[in-house]
Amino acid sequence: MSAKLSKLNYINVGKKGTFQYDSQATLLHTSSPKEIDELFDELKRKQVKKIAMYFHGGLVPSDEGIITAERIIKYVNRDTDAYPICFVWDTGIKRTVLDNLDTIWNSAFFRRLLVRIIKIAGGELGIESITEVGSRGVSSLSDTEIYAELEKPVPFERYRTDTDAKSATIIEIPSETPEPVIDRRLRKSLKGKMEEEIEADKTLRELANEEKPDQEAELFDNKQQTEDEDSKGIVSSVKLLAAALKITVNIIKRHITQRNHGFYPTVVEEILREFYVADLGRWAWEGMKNKAAAMWNDDDFSGDSSKWHVGTYFIKKLDEYLETNELTVDLVGHSAGSIAICELIDFLKESNYAVTFRNIIFMAPACRCDLFSKTLLAYPKLYSSFRCFTMSDEKEKLDHLVRLYPRSLLYLISGILEPEQDAYILGLQRHVSGNYPYSGNFLDQVALYLKTENRIVYSITLDDVADGLRSGSVTHGGFDDDDETTLDSIMYLIKK
Repeated sequence: MSAKLSKLNYINVGKKGTFQYDSQATLLHTSSPKEIDELFDELKRKQVKKIAMYFHGGLVPSDEGIITAERIIKYVNRDTDAYPICFVWDTGIKRTVLDNLDTIWNSAFFRRLLVRIIKIAGGELGIESITEVGSRGVSSLSDTEIYAELEKPVPFERYRTDTDAKSATIIEIPSETPEPVIDRRLRKSLKGKMEEEIEADKTLRELANEEKPDQEAELFDNKQQTEDEDSKGIVSSVKLLAAALKITVNIIKRHITQRNHGFYPTVVEEILREFYVADLGRWAWEGMKNKAAAMWNDDDFSGDSSKWHVGTYFIKKLDEYLETNELTVDLVGHSAGSIAICELIDFLKESNYAVTFRNIIFMAPACRCDLFSKTLLAYPKLYSSFRCFTMSDEKEKLDHLVRLYPRSLLYLISGILEPEQDAYILGLQRHVSGNYPYSGNFLDQVALYLKTENRIVYSITLDDVADGLRSGSVTHGGFDDDDETTLDSIMYLIKK
């Protein structure tokens, strides 16, 4: 725990959103009801009339959350008259995810399968070079040439879908075709080609039948394990073919329906989803989201106080403070911190607490658009103003997480960690554009809401934009870290 940070400025959320010690956390100290009582005693002593509550991003351990809290507290104390309170919660799966991605990248099986999928899917889509004279399709590349392309910082960056290519099946199936129909047509068309490709690749089949090192074997999805008890391989030949066909169909289908994340990132996403994603980090991502909701669980505050829910107890004390004191409350959330704030609104909508907020401010929000719609959009009386700072889609694509996956963390969440492909994430510009295929139902409502009253700011902004509307971050983590432009905009909103 940092010696610089007072317990009167932060609240550490424990196991399952309670005051219980979380053995998985990297921070030894867990807050207690008594410490929250002392925090509100301090507010009364200082006659505080404005507080700024900050929720750090997910995918970081609590000790890194403390470092971020220190930075936010410094800004709030320096530039505003608000009292800063930071919610710290251990959500440190980012290192696990990145380490797992590195392990997968170095897997001979993964890389060999990657080559096969690139050839088949790329050929069907007409993926061709935009730099070579006469153009050259992916399917015509040798394995050696594809491996060389994979060694580049951004593989296949100079390749695009060519709908005029003779091999491009994408032009044969209209985008409005129902997905089950697309699926059936593609399976029928691709099955023979995939069988030939797998059969011709003896090395891939041998790798599938090899016993993997423990570190690598642990990453494979259990549903892919061979049913032959005598085999030490990771997947049977029958399952390998079925999985490769499914992966390829999904890649092409996502291009037809315009739900892809670029050719190469989509190939990686679909392979990871089919073979590795169960242990890659989705379970931890879901656990983090559950914790964001659990901290606001209903409570009668009886029995063992360590089992009380931290956020709910804080709201109880805040409600009591408001009975006798004038107070303005602003909420700021970065990345998964937006999920915690959405869940707070969901909790308050039917509670008896008379707590409302002035500003709700998101930075690179990782919350789903449907969660945002059913909470903040559905209950506007619980807050007065909203603003979101995030990157343009162009900058988002340039924020490369690792070599294996040259897209941002929000793209990773959308494409891999959420249950469905291309899950709608509020911080991704493409998902809140209101344009096809991201339109209809709640997506239209979200898009319209964000486009009015300067509610969304995309970095990088021009120098002449008004105060409170500037942002300069070019990385997901930069918004609450090294991007003073965004933090200055947030402090402008808080000090108003």
